[in-house]
Amino acid sequence: MAAFETNPASVPQDVVTKVGMAAGHIARIQQDYLRQAEAENSDDVRGTLADHAQDAAKRAIDEQGLTVQDYNAVLSAAEGDEDLERRLVDAAREAL
Repeated sequence: MAAFETNPASVPQDVVTKVGMAAGHIARIQQDYLRQAEAENSDDVRGTLADHAQDAAKRAIDEQGLTVQDYNAVLSAAEGDEDLERRLVDAAREAL
């Protein structure tokens, strides 16, 4: 899906919805794991929590039927396209 990076308008709405949903779930995962990490004194435990958060983020992307590469390509495309960014934010809000 690298075409998204060169033509953000070509991102179908169903893909936008999936990326937005995954992004919303990942935001929640990050908040949860950050809260847990802040309560820990051990760097080892913090590292383990970070690994768990990364695994959970990958699962959130996979559950939407996306690859990490596709997810990242759409997010990259949105950096230069306000309309795509707005569509993603709308979809992410629905996930929260």
